Amino acid sequence: MIRKLAAVSLIAVLAACSDSTGPEDYDPVAANSLAETVLGALDGNDALVSLSVLGPAMQLSAAGPVLSVGPFDPTEGSAATAARLRGLRDVLPSFGSTGTLALFPVDLLGATFVYNPDLAEYQIDPEATGAPADGVRFILYAVNPILRRVVLPLNPVGYLDLIDVSTASADAVRIVAVVGNVTYIDYVASASVGTSSATISAEGFLSDGTDQVDFDMSITLTASQFSVDYLLSTDDGSIRLQAALNNQTESMSAELTLEGDGDTIVLEFTVGTSTVSGEIRYNGDVVVTVAGTPEAPTFTKPDGTALTQDEIDALEAFGAIVDYLFDVFDNLLWPAILVFAIGT
Repeated sequence: MIRKLAAVSLIAVLAACSDSTGPEDYDPVAANSLAETVLGALDGNDALVSLSVLGPAMQLSAAGPVLSVGPFDPTEGSAATAARLRGLRDVLPSFGSTGTLALFPVDLLGATFVYNPDLAEYQIDPEATGAPADGVRFILYAVNPILRRVVLPLNPVGYLDLIDVSTASADAVRIVAVVGNVTYIDYVASASVGTSSATISAEGFLSDGTDQVDFDMSITLTASQFSVDYLLSTDDGSIRLQAALNNQTESMSAELTLEGDGDTIVLEFTVGTSTVSGEIRYNGDVVVTVAGTPEAPTFTKPDGTALTQDEIDALEAFGAIVDYLFDVFDNLLWPAILVFAIGT
């Protein structure tokens, strides 16, 4: 299922284009099935579903970072995307003078955390065994993905291991999520914190036990901006999201690129306090122009004619992929942020 993230979803958009590459062959209505395919593929990862509910309850210190990860809403617009960037920016470890991050306190090594539903937080279980000696383990539980609640009574379904794999030159943690003896998530995240910037990068894979999609991602904070670069890829295609938030003006720019079968679709837009602008390009040709405000964007064709309502609805669904990828990677990267934030 996960492999379909790039392969099948790209086919859904590009099939209508046949072997032609001109802008007249671009069919925005097919973007609806593209969005639905991407959402369905990522929602099929059981570990991500569990993390989406349990992640905010995971803490390694009394004053841990707080990331507000709300449920994905396809009706959210570009203004909501900017808000997601601000929320993620606010929990990124701040840059400082030492450039050194502590990972796990000695008294936590080998500890297993279990969920306390009465307090809605994780606590150490001194009787539990099996956690990595050079890290910690969080037990994952069945959740209701619609109500976004932990199922009661608690039903353990797997675990999330956070393992210190740092070297003398870099702080790094390996994140492994196992549900039902299937490894759904496996990646290594590293942190670089200096006097003028802080970066967390991660590389690994998501899997349903059969199909796999690789990812390479980074988030960077400087005095002037906060930026993210998310790449999902298979042998058949790729989806890449790049976005930046200006720390002074709070304006945002984002670019979503889909590649497969020799074709490329790019959604690019910029959001200010009261305006939005952008375009969609198919194999380098502009096929849709975006203008208006964040609350009421307008879409036109290159010749100035308006899109039909079906085409507008399809494009909004296509743009919803941006917000959904933020949602997925917020949950995916949160355990690494949790570890690296200890030393700030």
